[in-house]
Amino acid sequence: MSLNLLAHKQVDFVKALNASSEFTRETRWFDGSILIEVDAQQLWLKIYRGQVIDAMELIPPFGTTISISGSTKAWEMLCSGERTFSDLVTAGSRHLKSYDDPLSEGGGLRPPEIAIGGNGFEAGRIHIALRDLCSVFASIYRFKAA
Repeated sequence: MSLNLLAHKQVDFVKALNASSEFTRETRWFDGSILIEVDAQQLWLKIYRGQVIDAMELIPPFGTTISISGSTKAWEMLCSGERTFSDLVTAGSRHLKSYDDPLSEGGGLRPPEIAIGGNGFEAGRIHIALRDLCSVFASIYRFKAA
């Protein structure tokens, strides 16, 4: 299964974000953009006063405020419920083989599987909105393994 941001679900995703009371509340005073990257696929969202007012399948010339990027595998783990938003955006191991193996999977040196980049101040300020965005993303792009 491959996530496809460019499919018809993009419209459903934007509608669901705009209907989310948590996303709307947490971005009420945000005027910026969020780029979602799944491998090479991109979805740029312009947010103003709690609503997505524009969506594009590329980054416009003036760039993006915040990016959320990861591999297809990482996003699929989020969508399937195998991993949580917090697990995926935090560095370190989550699936240790045992307590005797703290360096398993790279230990605390393992980078996050979904990286939040761009303006760190703004990303921190709307962190709850980013968590909700990922939750809405998972509900829209949820799939069943073949």
